[in-house]
Amino acid sequence: MSLSTVPQQKGIVHTYGFNLVAFEFTETDEVSPNVILFIGGLGNGLLNIPYLPQLAKTANSKFKSKDGNSWSLVQVLLSSAYKGWGTSSLDRDISQLQSAIEYFRSERGGKRQKIVIMGHSTGCQDVIHYLTKALYKENLPESAQVQGGILQAPVSDQEALKSSGDPKKFKELVDKVHDEYISKGRGSEILPEEYRKIVWNVPITAYRFYSLASERGDDDYFSSYLTEKDFEGSFGKITKPTLILYGGSDEFVPEYVEKEKLVDSWKAATSPEFWSPYSRIIKGARHDLGPPSVDGVIEELLEAVTQFINDL
Repeated sequence: MSLSTVPQQKGIVHTYGFNLVAFEFTETDEVSPNVILFIGGLGNGLLNIPYLPQLAKTANSKFKSKDGNSWSLVQVLLSSAYKGWGTSSLDRDISQLQSAIEYFRSERGGKRQKIVIMGHSTGCQDVIHYLTKALYKENLPESAQVQGGILQAPVSDQEALKSSGDPKKFKELVDKVHDEYISKGRGSEILPEEYRKIVWNVPITAYRFYSLASERGDDDYFSSYLTEKDFEGSFGKITKPTLILYGGSDEFVPEYVEKEKLVDSWKAATSPEFWSPYSRIIKGARHDLGPPSVDGVIEELLEAVTQFINDL
């Protein structure tokens, strides 16, 4: 589906915080007892991931978890949506995501029973950060718990950025940010134009650039150079059912990355109890499953997510 021709969508706009909204796809005014909260990636905003309308329709018609109750899809817009990611952080994202989760648990948000968080691209970092950081916080309220996580296109921003230009020049810029900004406590400052050129002309702080672009930065969960020990500290801390959906033809994954080996390393680090058997590499799938993905990739995603949800 072309993003310029996404059909009109019916739904409910929720306000879950100051200047923070979420859109629930629904054909009626009645709310479903269970929801998937969807978080997009860098630059994503409302409705600009091609498969969302079909995922929403499938959620409304086919998702039936073990409690027999229905589900709906909610796209959560964090302050990092659109161009806001350049001045944000994973910690801010999951703080706002927690607010959204607690809102949907509340009476005003519909007193939802089961909540699954789903990320696309860098939104996957938010999901795994929530599962492995937020859920470990002391005194976390029960209303902030989730029943599972879905990672669609969990790719390395570090490797994607590095491979998009001259690797030597890229390393020089990353080192310069560390030496001139991070090490001097200037992480909140906006970087000059030579850095914005690398990140699609988005204003970006030194901290967020370094988090995304440096090896083992705060955003670095999915890189192929990470070790078994690294993954034990991330995937090994997952304590909720988790579904991984990796694109077999993801244009942001460098050719040298061995996709099956990488996904297998995540599986090895994750407790078998929480690694979904429906996890897979979707052959022929581009980053957002849009053109020029091969036919059938969205249907395969819908099938995997339906199976995952119906087991909860």
